[in-house]
Amino acid sequence: MLKCAAMRKLSSLGLFTGAVLVAACGGDGKGDLFPPKPECQGDAVVAYMGTQPQVISTLTVGSASDGFDLDGDGDPDNKLASVASVAKGGIADALDNYSLIIPIEFFSLEGAGADDCVKFAIYLGQYVPDVDMDGKKPLIEKGDCNDHDKLIGPDVTEVADNNVDDDCDGKADEDAQNVASTDTVDHDGDGFSKAQGDCDDRPTLGTTIHPGAAEVCGDGLDNDCDGVADRTANASGLPACSPFDPAHPVDMTLDPRSFENGQPAIAFKDGTIGADGKLLAGPSLFSVKIPVTGDLVLDLRITGATIKADVVQAGDVITLKNGHLGGVIDSKTADTIRGLTVDQIGLKPEDSLLDATFANLLGPLLALPKADKKITAKYADCRTPDIDVDNDGLEAFCDSDLNDDFKVVDTCIDGDGTEIKDVVGADGAVIMNCSEALKDGKPRFVDGISVELNFETTQLKSILPPPT
Repeated sequence: MLKCAAMRKLSSLGLFTGAVLVAACGGDGKGDLFPPKPECQGDAVVAYMGTQPQVISTLTVGSASDGFDLDGDGDPDNKLASVASVAKGGIADALDNYSLIIPIEFFSLEGAGADDCVKFAIYLGQYVPDVDMDGKKPLIEKGDCNDHDKLIGPDVTEVADNNVDDDCDGKADEDAQNVASTDTVDHDGDGFSKAQGDCDDRPTLGTTIHPGAAEVCGDGLDNDCDGVADRTANASGLPACSPFDPAHPVDMTLDPRSFENGQPAIAFKDGTIGADGKLLAGPSLFSVKIPVTGDLVLDLRITGATIKADVVQAGDVITLKNGHLGGVIDSKTADTIRGLTVDQIGLKPEDSLLDATFANLLGPLLALPKADKKITAKYADCRTPDIDVDNDGLEAFCDSDLNDDFKVVDTCIDGDGTEIKDVVGADGAVIMNCSEALKDGKPRFVDGISVELNFETTQLKSILPPPT
C-alpha cells in the first residue's frame, strides 16, 4: 500500500495506547481534498541509512485553534479538541508504559536551515522486552523485577528463605502479611541485609542489587529494589532508562510492522524547511495499528495528514519542537475501532467508534452537524462528519431505529445521496457494515472527523532492525 507520499498516526479518545504504522497513497483521484504530492529530489528513503534518529516524546490532542484548515474555508479544523481531556490520560499512559513508541529517521537533511527537500520515515518502536517470556515486562510501572527468570514476577507467590524478591514488591522473603524479613545477615556482602531492604541477597548474584544502587539500564534487574527492573526516578523527573530522556539517548529497536515489502511503511517524501526554520510535509495518509490489550489491535488511519514543526538544532543534534500533526479520521476507520469501553462517550466493546460518534453521545459532544432535512425526515438523528474528503457532499451516518436498544450506525448515506444499509444475515448478525461499501473499487465512505495532535521529539542514539 505504500504508493505515494506517506501516512500518519494517532489514536482515539481514551484509545491511545500502543502503535504500529502502515502507509498508503493520500487522495484517490481528481476532486479529492488531499491529492498526493510528488516526491522531491534528494536521498532515497532507505531504513537505517538516514540521520538524526529521534522519537516522539510528547503527544496530546490540540485545541480547536491548533487545527489545520483542511477544507479550505479559512478556519482551523479539529473536532476532536472537544474530547482532548478524555484522550489525555490514555495517551499519557501509553507513553509512560512505552506501548506508544514512534521513532523518526530523516533523509536529505543537512541541518535546521532552509531546505527545499526533506524526507523522513516514521516507524513503530519496540522498547520493552520480555526476555524470560513470562508475560511480565520490565521498564513499566508494576512490571517485572527480573526479566531473566520466569519464576520471578508480579503476582508470583513469595518463596520463603530464598533471599530473593519473587513477587516484585521490592522486598525479599517477606511473610504472608507482607512484613519484611528480619534476617540481618548480609548474605551477598554488599552492605545490606534483607532486613535493611536488600531485595536480592543471593551470594551468587546480588552484589549490584540493593537499596540505593544505581539502576543499570537494560540488565533486566531491579538494581535499586524499587520493585521494577530498569525503571526508577531520576533527576530529570523521567524514569531512568526512558527513551524520552534527552540527557540519555537510547538505541531503539523497530517493530517489523514498521515495514512493507522491506521498505518503511510510512515515509513523507515532500517536506521542506522554510527560512523561518519550520518543517512542512504532506498532506498524505498516516496509518497505525495500536496494540491495546491481549489480541486487541486498533487500526487507525488519518487521511490528509500534514505535519509542521520547528526544526531545532543544538550542536549536531536536530529535534522537532512545537509540532503539529493534523488530518481526518475517516468513517470506515472509525467503524473498525472496536473492543473498547469509554463510558464518557457511551462506547461499549461490541460497538465501534463510528457508533459512539453518530448513534450515541460523541456526536453531540463534538457538535457534529445534523444531516440535511431530507435525510432527517427519514432518519431523525443523522449526523455528518465535518470534512468532505471526496468533495461530493458530506456523508451522513444514521441509526435507522432510535426506539430499539442498539445505538449503532446501520445506514450510511453518501454525499451523492446513495443510501447503503448494513448487510445482515439470517441469524441477525451483520455480514458487512455499510461503511465498508465500495464505489468503483474504492471505499465509498471516506469523509471524516478532523483531528490535530501536538508533539515534540527527543534524540535517539540509533535505530536498530527488528529482532530476527
